[in-house]
Amino acid sequence: MDFTDDQMLKAISNNDDVKNCYEKITDACIELKSKTGCPDDDVDRFLKFIIGKWQ
Repeated sequence: MDFTDDQMLKAISNNDDVKNCYEKITDACIELKSKTGCPDDDVDRFLKFIIGKWQ
C-alpha cells in the first residue's frame, strides 16, 4: 500500500520513531551534500538508488 504525502507527514509529526528516522535521513542527506558539494538532484538520485538496498 502506498502512503500519500499527507499520511507520511502525519506519521512524521505523530510518531516519535518515524520522526527520529526522518530527521536522521534528512541530516545524512544534508551532510552528504555539504561534504561532497553535490546538487540536490544527485542526493535525490542517491536516495532512489538505495531504496530497497538497505536490507
